Amino acid sequence: YNDRVITYVTDRGISKTIVEECINKGYIYQTYPHNNVVFVGFDEENNPRYAGIRGTNASRYMCDAYGSDKAFSFKLKSVIPNNEVHIFESAIDLLSYATLLKMKNIDWHKENMISLGGVNNPSKINENNKIPIAIKEFLEKNPNINEIHLHLDNDEVGRNASKSLQDVLSKKYTVLDRPAPLGKDCNDYLKYVLGIKKLNKNAKEKVCEVAR
Repeated sequence: YNDRVITYVTDRGISKTIVEECINKGYIYQTYPHNNVVFVGFDEENNPRYAGIRGTNASRYMCDAYGSDKAFSFKLKSVIPNNEVHIFESAIDLLSYATLLKMKNIDWHKENMISLGGVNNPSKINENNKIPIAIKEFLEKNPNINEIHLHLDNDEVGRNASKSLQDVLSKKYTVLDRPAPLGKDCNDYLKYVLGIKKLNKNAKEKVCEVAR
C-alpha cells in the first residue's frame, strides 16, 4: 500500500495527481514494514540506481539506501526536447515546484527537474568548488542543456551552494538563481500559496503577486 506515502506528501501541499503518477511509474513507493517513503532515481537505461528514504512519521528519519549512487538521484525528465534544467535540494522541493507549475496550468511533464538529496556548504566560494555529481551526470548525458535554474534553499547553506554553482557553471551555461520568493524552500512557498502556512498581510500580498 502507498497510503502513508500519499498522505505524507500531499499534507505538504503536493498534488495527489503528481504523486500517484510517480507511484505508478515506480519513482516513489512505500516500504514495509516501516512505511517510509522512497524516492527512486534511474539511469539512462531506466535502471534504478538511487533510493532516498524518508520517514513518514514525526521522527524525521532520512538516509540513502545502501549502494545508492547520487549521480542518479531522484529526477523527472522532460517528455519533449528541452534545453533547460531545474535544480532542487530535495525530492519534496522538486515535487512542490511541479505542483506550482500545475496550479498555473503549465505542463510539468515538459520540464527537466533534478533533486540533489541535499547540498554541502562550500567553505570558500571559488571556481574550484565541485559540481554535485547528479548535475554533472545529467549535463554530460544531455549536451543540449544550456540553461540552469537553481532553486536551492533560502538558508546559509543553500545560498552559498547557489553562489558556488553560479561561479562554476556560468562559464559554459546560463545560470539563473531562482530561490523560493518566500519561505525556506519551494515546499514552504507552496504551503504559503495554499494557505497551509500562515502569513502576515505583506507576505500574503507578495504570494498573490508571485503566484499569478
